[in-house]
Amino acid sequence: MRLHRWTLDEKRQKLAELERFRAKMIMNIESLEAELAREQAAAERSDITSISLPAFIKATIDRRRKIENSIVEIDRSIAAAREEITQAFQEFKKYETAHGNHQRREALKQSRREQAAADELGIDLHRRQAAR
Repeated sequence: MRLHRWTLDEKRQKLAELERFRAKMIMNIESLEAELAREQAAAERSDITSISLPAFIKATIDRRRKIENSIVEIDRSIAAAREEITQAFQEFKKYETAHGNHQRREALKQSRREQAAADELGIDLHRRQAAR
């Protein structure tokens, strides 16, 4: 059961890492957009920077497209990780339920043994009192 809990925890950690990475990629896109806005503002103030602006815009668009493609791949990985977590959780619950059932059966057996011992002691005491 500990192995299945550990496996489930590992898969949850993997999902958390993927989600953090996705958030980082989104922040990268936001950073690119902010950088593009700064460059456009600078290009409006200077003729020199306005000459290089189209190349900068193209490079920024290409970088954004690559990041967006990465996000799509990360989303696929996140979906797969969630499916793995679902399966691992079902497996863990199966073993947890089996373990709980086993513990209940063992407790019932122990209770029956204790009751049988108490009954035997009662019968023995009754015999001794009847023999007097």
